Amino acid sequence: MITVHWTIRRIPESLHDFVKTFFRKCHITFRSLTYNYFLDQSYAADVCMEPMFWFVDNFTYAIGPLFVVAVVALTASVVSIAYWIGIPYWWNRNSYLCIILVIMGHWLLLNIVFHYYMAVVTHPGFPPEGELITEAVSICKKCIAPKPPRTHHCSVCNRCILKMDHHCRILF
Repeated sequence: MITVHWTIRRIPESLHDFVKTFFRKCHITFRSLTYNYFLDQSYAADVCMEPMFWFVDNFTYAIGPLFVVAVVALTASVVSIAYWIGIPYWWNRNSYLCIILVIMGHWLLLNIVFHYYMAVVTHPGFPPEGELITEAVSICKKCIAPKPPRTHHCSVCNRCILKMDHHCRILF
């Protein structure tokens, strides 16, 4: 018969040692990866946002048209509900107030359509070419050019975009 001896006292000590060693190694690894004399807030923001920009670069072609259709569908549904339910309700309660609400509603709709259209067709900003950029944080890996803070490479334009302000992949 095989006898099994359990030492209850050794398990917590070895687990404690393991956890302590693990956190010490993680701390050293984190400190070694983040130690940089030139590390500042803009560089740290670039590093933290890199996975999001990778996702945008690789998957926006597929979901970009869906976003445009969603915006158009939501705007159209709000307008149709306002015409179908809102206008008859307010017309029965107070026709003068209904006229004011219709004018304000059309003004807001015109603003929404205009600003959405301008966001879609306005070209994003590009960093200046051939000039010395004093605030350049790093070099773009894809176009091998100085990269100012919050600038990211666009896979559609194949250029860096300043502050990654916006970019509509439908029209380009």
